[in-house]
Amino acid sequence: MLFDMEELIAVCKKQENIYIYGAGRNASRVYLYLQKQEIRIKGFLVSDISKNPATLFGHAVITVDMLPEQTQQVLVPVIAADRTYKEIFEHLVSHRICNVYFLVKEQLEFIKRDLALQRIKEIFDKDIYHIGENIPVEAEHHILIMEGKAGDKYHWRFRNAMIDEQAINSISAVFPDKSALEEFEEQYGRYHVFPAKKTINVFQQNSYSVYMVCSHVDKIEMKNEVPSWIIQIQVGAVFTDRNLCEIKDNTGENISERNRIYSEGTAFYWMWKNAPRTDYIGLCHYRRHFNLEENEIEELTADGLDVLVTSPTFVNETIGAFFSTLTPESDMKTMQEAIGRLYPEYISAAEKFMASRFFPPCNLFIMKYDIFLEYAEFVFSITFEVEQFYNRLGFCRRDRYMGYTIECLLGIFLMKNKERLKIGYTDMKFYS
Repeated sequence: MLFDMEELIAVCKKQENIYIYGAGRNASRVYLYLQKQEIRIKGFLVSDISKNPATLFGHAVITVDMLPEQTQQVLVPVIAADRTYKEIFEHLVSHRICNVYFLVKEQLEFIKRDLALQRIKEIFDKDIYHIGENIPVEAEHHILIMEGKAGDKYHWRFRNAMIDEQAINSISAVFPDKSALEEFEEQYGRYHVFPAKKTINVFQQNSYSVYMVCSHVDKIEMKNEVPSWIIQIQVGAVFTDRNLCEIKDNTGENISERNRIYSEGTAFYWMWKNAPRTDYIGLCHYRRHFNLEENEIEELTADGLDVLVTSPTFVNETIGAFFSTLTPESDMKTMQEAIGRLYPEYISAAEKFMASRFFPPCNLFIMKYDIFLEYAEFVFSITFEVEQFYNRLGFCRRDRYMGYTIECLLGIFLMKNKERLKIGYTDMKFYS
């Protein structure tokens, strides 16, 4: 893709009279990107001026029939899959427009990412905060780093879209009264960076079983080498004859047939009911792993951790508002009502969690076995109660609402037990 971007820049630098077709989001992004490359344009080109502004970034927006004869290049940031592509193509041909460069999807995505990073750095690269450019994170996300007084670096994951959606202009607007670390530790207790810089040599040998979820509907094949302490488990195995690995979630006591709503939760349930006891037990996904070296799993004991999760996700709204964009609000309300009935001692933590701005993402965890048993009992008592509520209504669902519910329950469990558990955080390795 870098070659294609170099090609675009080379094409533009040879011309003086450049027009960008369109006056919307893609056209604006292309303009801003070219401006960064010190490439000037003459204006914007549209089919119908009545549906567009008269100017954009101080440049005239004109129709195709107004295009000056000396125009040397027209850039079209509309990909072939777009519904307007054919209409625009025919319009340009019928007006005999020459020297047209059609951008491809990968180029537009590159430009979008480049501008997003620039915007994010303008906001977050201030004082004690920085953006981690070389830290593994999934597409459309970045890592916010805060440097502590002792030199520790604390990481939070956030969606790039948050910047545009919330109209954020400065880091001080995001954390006006307390630092990110102060706000986080008020809610979850001490943020233990794992692996710690210095650990005490502990010669105690521990056993580990971290299960990695895979499915016959996965969009990528599992070609990456996984650590020796990873055990693959196939979820939704009841729905297919494909054999992906030795362990399947439809053996023993299981809820494999509910995989469409539970997602990785059916592996979690299988682990609870069937997995052999080990000192530590955990869950990750075929695309999402813990960013740990082969030997670092052994340091869990050295660091004295009870629980390890990945770097918390940060949202600039409440968790309740964020999850309402992923699943119906009734799911969160029903979950809280179930907590009130079954675990009244957790209701305060649940309310604080929904009003907070941080959560441990994607149902990734490694726990001491007895804590895992306690956590599993808590989770499935709640989810079965929620299921019964919808069953009484006669709802037949196929969305992964239980996966989101469990994601919230992990945060609530950790928030409630922050005083007695030592919780560690490490980055997530994402395979795409």
